[in-house]
Order: sequence, then C-alpha cells, then structure tokens
Amino acid sequence: MSPVFLNVYDLTPNNYYVAWCGIGVFHAGVDVYGTEYAYGGHEYDCTGVFATSPRDAPGQVVFRESIYMGETNFSPAEVQQLVYKMGEAYRGNKYHLLQRNCNNFASDLAYQLVGKPAPSWINRLASVAIMLHCLLPVSWVPPLQSPSDDKADTKRLLTDGGLRSDDFNIDVSTNNNMAFSPLSAPCQSSIVCPPSASPSLLVSRS
Repeated sequence: MSPVFLNVYDLTPNNYYVAWCGIGVFHAGVDVYGTEYAYGGHEYDCTGVFATSPRDAPGQVVFRESIYMGETNFSPAEVQQLVYKMGEAYRGNKYHLLQRNCNNFASDLAYQLVGKPAPSWINRLASVAIMLHCLLPVSWVPPLQSPSDDKADTKRLLTDGGLRSDDFNIDVSTNNNMAFSPLSAPCQSSIVCPPSASPSLLVSRS
C-alpha cells in the first residue's frame, strides 16, 4: 500500500485574492510511490501524461498544498500501467482548457487509485466557465467539445460518471509495455509512453 497525495499549484498570483471563496486557477498532479503524475497538452496524437518528482511541476507554477487522498492497494507496477492506459484517453492533442485539463486527469487518477475524486474547488473555475460559456467573450474561452468529438475514446472521464481502475484492464504481467522517457527539461519530467516511442516533446499547457 502507498499513500496518495494530490499536489496543487497556483498558476497565477491572483489566487491569493480569490482562493478563500473556493475558486482559482490551479494545476494538480497525483503523488504516489514517490512519483507525481500529471497531464498537459501538446500538438501530437500521443499521451499527454507525464511524470515528475513530487512537488516539482514544470512551468511557471507555485506549489500551494498537498492533500492526502487515501491509501492505494496498487503496486508500483500496477500504478504505472494504470497511468499508461489512462494516457490512451488523455492524449496531448485532446487537451481542452475547460473540459479535459490537468485537474480532470488528477481527479480521475485519484479516483482510480483510492475511489475518491479531487476536491471540486481545484477545477471549479473551469466548471463555472462551462456553465456560462455562452455569456463569455469568444476570446476568453475555447469552443466546447461535443460528445461526438471523443467517439474514439474507449474510456469515459470522471466528469462523465467515471470508471474504477479495474475497467482499465490492468494486467501486471504486461507492465513492461511502458517506460518513462526522460525529457531535456529542468524539472526532469518524463512522458509516460511505450518503450517503442521516443518522444522529445515538452508539455506546453497544464
């Protein structure tokens, strides 16, 4: 067993003024077995999931707090395979600022590991923007994705009801089908990918 933590970061100094009312612009990653897993966008049709050292997210972010989510019975190999399988749905070019972002991934992964999603406040601003989308200037928010945009995805996201980890067909006997490919980034992050792939791309959005 291992404790699971949700590491939350501020993406803007303005959070200092608004976080007290349960809203803000945050990045989040899931810390388990000494590795933090997160999701970001890029232009390629491959996983956008990446791994870093705990509390060391890439980019202009400031660590805010670590939230204890519970204990997972998954072994390190099972966690890695789960993350790899989730990367099939969380592809870099599928990133969406409001509907499929780093906080959606972190909440989904936490749910898979401990049966509990992330606190709603970490993604509340995106949820509000979705509800008020038609009232906001087009320059402020991206167009919303329709369900048909994700027909190729075989797994539903947590926001659509969610699936527990057993629905990702975890099979430890095949855990060698994944690897962590180091990136040339200061934070020493890595893309979670099959060993046959050698991505040299950096996460551009979170």
